Amino acid sequence: MAGKSGSKEDEPLAHSSDVDCNPNQRLSSVLLNEFNYLSWARAVTLALGGRSKLGYVNGVIQKPKADSPTFDSWLCKDQLVMSWLINSMESRIAEIFSFSESSMHLWNHVKEMYGNQNNAARVFQLKRDIADLQQEGKPFVQHLGSLTSMWNELDVYRPHTIEASVLLKRAEEDKIFQLLASLSSEYEDLRSHILMNTELPSFNIVCATIQREEVRRKVMNMETKTSASETRAYASNHRQAKAKVYKGKRLDLKCSYCEGVGHVRERCWVLYPEHKPKFLNEGKSSQKSWNPPKANLATTSSSSFSEGRLNFTSNPTTLINEFAAYLSKKQMHSEGEETAMPGIEGHTALLGKFAGFLAEIDYVPLE
Repeated sequence: MAGKSGSKEDEPLAHSSDVDCNPNQRLSSVLLNEFNYLSWARAVTLALGGRSKLGYVNGVIQKPKADSPTFDSWLCKDQLVMSWLINSMESRIAEIFSFSESSMHLWNHVKEMYGNQNNAARVFQLKRDIADLQQEGKPFVQHLGSLTSMWNELDVYRPHTIEASVLLKRAEEDKIFQLLASLSSEYEDLRSHILMNTELPSFNIVCATIQREEVRRKVMNMETKTSASETRAYASNHRQAKAKVYKGKRLDLKCSYCEGVGHVRERCWVLYPEHKPKFLNEGKSSQKSWNPPKANLATTSSSSFSEGRLNFTSNPTTLINEFAAYLSKKQMHSEGEETAMPGIEGHTALLGKFAGFLAEIDYVPLE
């Protein structure tokens, strides 16, 4: 009976031992990253102390010699602690320390990499978050939990002390934090640079650094404005030069056919009339249509009549105006004298010639 009762009392201890021997267990819900070493180290230290394994990382339990009968037992427990530490890190951080020789080596390596960093940036961020935190409809318990979490983390970075030198240093740091927090967003890079220093500069040095940055920005802005003005002036002059080139004649071009200036032989309108823009021909024709026709425009030579065709223009509007002027002239001189025209007798013959001319020019007006 005693033996049975003893075995039952030992069952919880055996169960606890099974839990402590699980290599996949995490020591804390807080996983190590680049910024939370202090809070992570605190949580891991408490967890290892509760399992009587803290001596493996702080050097209290020394590594025995390889030929010692206790070496295998120590190696088993040390590797178990090392697996717990790796499982308590973020995966990208755990890859860095996965090949450590022992748990103490891993612990010291993590402390060297993340524990000796300046915590000014994190303290600044915590103080800023505490000052900006608002309830915003959240339950009071949740709001209080957020504040308490940040207060506790701030106490880790800044433990309570009564030492005068530490208190004076913290007072100066608080002034620096308030000054940096009041700067505009354009000084974000400078603010980050100051906070990431190994040792936070003094208040006077920080003020001098900000003033130098302000002067530098003013000089850079003046240079930028000057450069922009020069660029706009250059662009304006360039556009004017291009306008002069395209709007006027290019004096560097000379035609070998007509010896004119401003074009080449391949673009000569005299040699190639089809290259002449249509709007120029239409403009000239329209100007002629608005001017009163002159007598000499309607005057034809005897050779034109001998060929059976009048020398009229091919533009329909101008053609009608010229023909009307010609008829008017003929009517004015019909009573005074009769002009003999070979092959044409009277207006009927003239109209017939005009109709034949329209048929020959292969032009049908669409108006």
